[in-house]
Amino acid sequence: MKKTGKQLLLLLLGVIGGVGVTQLRAARDYEVAKPEENIRAAPEGRQIGTLLEGASIEEVGRDGRWVKFALEAWIWGPSLEGYQEGSSAADEITDSTGPTPGLRIQDKERRPRVALSAHLDEVRELIVADYGRFYGMQRDPDLNQVQVRFRVSEIEPEALERRQMRVQHAVLLLLADDVEFDSLRIETNRADGTGEVGVELAVTDIADIRRLEGKDLTSWRQVTRRSADGGKTWTGAESQ
Repeated sequence: MKKTGKQLLLLLLGVIGGVGVTQLRAARDYEVAKPEENIRAAPEGRQIGTLLEGASIEEVGRDGRWVKFALEAWIWGPSLEGYQEGSSAADEITDSTGPTPGLRIQDKERRPRVALSAHLDEVRELIVADYGRFYGMQRDPDLNQVQVRFRVSEIEPEALERRQMRVQHAVLLLLADDVEFDSLRIETNRADGTGEVGVELAVTDIADIRRLEGKDLTSWRQVTRRSADGGKTWTGAESQ
């Protein structure tokens, strides 16, 4: 009888152990496949945020077809109720090689990013309404350049150029008062609707975008660097 009880106990432990292994193996990382997906506090619960296409999450549980996930992310502190400025080592990034000890490098580079994120919804609505499927926006601090990505359906090549030109001007109008940048880069797929977003590139200096006002396509071509192969080769502007 004791032997039978021991066998049952070992069998039960084996089943429990097997379930644990299965759960560990089932946990995995995912990427959001839609242009954007809502985050909810609970299955069918209230919406508390949005994830954009390409965002990575780690599954930590399931409820039917709902996936509970963990996400490592950042949020701008002053937007939080009760937030107070701190002086932690993570917050005080200094330049030990510069002429001024204790210079806060973070503040110089963070402000443009924060201002950019404040206009993200406006730029998304602009693109979705008239130009294509919004894929994202970022600022390259090394190039001092704002980069906007979106996908187009099948259109004529000239129509794609007009969209690139007009989006540049429209985005400049949205960002000009809050974001400091020298040029604006548009990234799309090919005009025929194929290819990855980023294969077609158009880069124009802010002074030229402001001067042309999104109207003169011939002049825009002359002052804009363009690539049809993801930046391997270029035409226009400096490449001439």
